[in-house]
Amino acid sequence: MPSSIRLGTIKGIIVTVHWTFFLLLVWIVGKTLMDGSGTNAALFELGLVLAVFTCVVLHEFGHALTALRFGVKTRDITLLPIGGVARLERIPEKPIQEFLVAIGGPAVNVVILIVLVPLLLIFDLFPLKMTPAGVSWADFFSQLVIVNVVLVVFNLIPAFPMDGGRVLRSLLAIRMGRERATRIAATTGQVFAVGFVLAGLAYNPMLVLIGVFVFFGAQSELRSVLEDAAFKKQSVGLLTMRKFDSVGPEDALSIAANHLLAGYATDFLVLEQGVPVGVLKRDQLLRAFANQEMHQLYVREVMQPNPPVLDARQPLDQAWLMMREGAWPLLPVFENGLLCGILTSDNLSDYFALKMTAVR
Repeated sequence: MPSSIRLGTIKGIIVTVHWTFFLLLVWIVGKTLMDGSGTNAALFELGLVLAVFTCVVLHEFGHALTALRFGVKTRDITLLPIGGVARLERIPEKPIQEFLVAIGGPAVNVVILIVLVPLLLIFDLFPLKMTPAGVSWADFFSQLVIVNVVLVVFNLIPAFPMDGGRVLRSLLAIRMGRERATRIAATTGQVFAVGFVLAGLAYNPMLVLIGVFVFFGAQSELRSVLEDAAFKKQSVGLLTMRKFDSVGPEDALSIAANHLLAGYATDFLVLEQGVPVGVLKRDQLLRAFANQEMHQLYVREVMQPNPPVLDARQPLDQAWLMMREGAWPLLPVFENGLLCGILTSDNLSDYFALKMTAVR
């Protein structure tokens, strides 16, 4: 079963829902029925949750469409039980652009409030029941208004990587470097994360989940920025491996397995007449071995095809971004039009670790 179910595409942005979201819906309906509130109340709660998460998706589109104005695409928006996540290809480095992208989400919730408040007033003046149980539209819109106020206030808490944390970083970055601003914003976020966890243990378990998400999200964002800073001033040629193992697309996977066992390489560049045509990953080999298909399959059947090529003079941060986006464990490197070696994610990770050790 896939982890996320695709709902559709809007403005080139894929919208998906994680399967755990449906567990939330089942839990809400089940809890309402077990409390003896009846079917109508359960339908009310279900409709309210769906309306809330519609607001959450619109919030994420606020980020995505603002980023698009600055040439930054969004891979997808995923709906989770704790909210939504928009995966932007990158965060704009200009402080004002990051500020506008970060504020774009809460701004959408403010617009929603501007629409909802008059509706709430209308239904308060002219009550109209939704169900025989006595639930009214006024009840529905009042709760939706409260939720959107909470979304605005909560998201603007300066806890990186939440919207407020990104706003904080963008404002700090105006007067200091992006790296230092990220360190301060990440530390602030982790302090808030600890507070969420402590409050969650005392009052609401959901705050514990949010705290954990914020803590590790801040850590991940800081690492990403530090990696970019470490790689930015170096070229691909610095870390290029000139000697490497390769396989051919028509080789049996058993040949690649022998390379794996006999050497130090875990992933292999696939060459056809000296031209890179793919990358064979270690996990692909292991899966084939587990399924006892090693002798029946060829490299071309399981390789990751058409790897992008790197130039030895290219900045390392560009190469790192390409490898992350395509989940490439290695990429071929060319120098003066000729294949001269490979760049691996392991080499980049080791280089980053050494740089961070030197800083300490």
